[in-house]
Amino acid sequence: MKALVFEYNIPKYLLTGALARRWPQVLTTGLAPAGVREIEDPRLPGPEWVKVRPRLSGFCGSDLSIVLCRESLTLAPFSSFPFVIGHEVCGEIAEVGEAVEGFEPGDRVTVMPVLGCRQRGIDPPCPMCARGRYQLCENFTEGSLPAGMLEGNTAEVHGYISEMGLAHVSQIYKVPAGVSDENAVLTEPFATTLHMVLANRPQPGETVLVFGCGVMGLCTIAALRALCADVKVLAAEVDPFHSQVAREMGAEEVLRPGGKDFYRRVAELTGAKMHTPLLVKPLLVGGVDRVFDAVGNTETVHTSLRILKSGGWYNMLGIGEPKHIDWTPVWLKELTLRGIYAYQEEEWEGERVHTFALALRLFEEGKVDLSRLVTHRFRLEDYPRALEVALNKGKHQAIKVVFTP
Repeated sequence: MKALVFEYNIPKYLLTGALARRWPQVLTTGLAPAGVREIEDPRLPGPEWVKVRPRLSGFCGSDLSIVLCRESLTLAPFSSFPFVIGHEVCGEIAEVGEAVEGFEPGDRVTVMPVLGCRQRGIDPPCPMCARGRYQLCENFTEGSLPAGMLEGNTAEVHGYISEMGLAHVSQIYKVPAGVSDENAVLTEPFATTLHMVLANRPQPGETVLVFGCGVMGLCTIAALRALCADVKVLAAEVDPFHSQVAREMGAEEVLRPGGKDFYRRVAELTGAKMHTPLLVKPLLVGGVDRVFDAVGNTETVHTSLRILKSGGWYNMLGIGEPKHIDWTPVWLKELTLRGIYAYQEEEWEGERVHTFALALRLFEEGKVDLSRLVTHRFRLEDYPRALEVALNKGKHQAIKVVFTP
């Protein structure tokens, strides 16, 4: 079968990462660690597993980081190689293991891709899995599976940018009949933003700012509008097309970051005072209550800390490479910084519910529709073109690139 495979080779990894910034065509040559290849069909790892044939597979920003050889090397111990890339999927069950109950071939499903204690055959589970915080599992390198936090970065558990992937029965969620494939394939990124908003839920009357209006930023705006009706939502984005989509999805104003005008406008919208120290960027006294940063690079972290009000909250969802941050606003304003990763069981309206289930419920009830975010579709053999679009989203007015086997 065809699959987008990553094969770890240190010389290739380092060389490709260095060359790709100036010569992106290297990413589709034999030098690159990632490429579409013919591999054997996957085998079920055990009786509680199923095969999933993708209908749509999302090309995530973290997948792109892997292809670009820019993923943090800190994560290397939590991966195993080679692996099939892809953790966002709407697919159909193609085969079920003998111990699988409640699912059968032909069922349309999406998959929660975390590979925690349950999937690794570890019992009793670690403290985090026992609390329903599977994304923080303490056993990502243990148990019956190779090392890996998610499907899509683990040997022997094939991801979904392929013609066939794998899932444990505990990871599968049936897609309701009224939910489109386009919404279903976005369950994973949307669930992540639901987790972020629920973990740091704005209070009525607050003003929040979403940094970046790519897929994750737009999903954050949708989550805020679905869960926090009485909140003022601002956004920061440089691309005109993405800015317009953000407005249409509920951002009250989309600001172009950079320069004093950005700080001045945030101050006007929040009633804050703007101070301009010598040789550094402005600092607001007052400002937004919370920032949800879907970019996570040096500029967005630096700016976020300077526009937050005293006692404000900064949420890091983006996986950039922030460097040389002036941390003075953190102690000066007693800010709280929180990292956000994946999804878990949450408390919502008196109910214990996984964010995947909540995402599908919001889709089914018509409270959220993200289908317009799927802008470009490619077959696996068109991977070079898909990669070019994913690397130049502004040029192509692209938001979510997906594959169809």
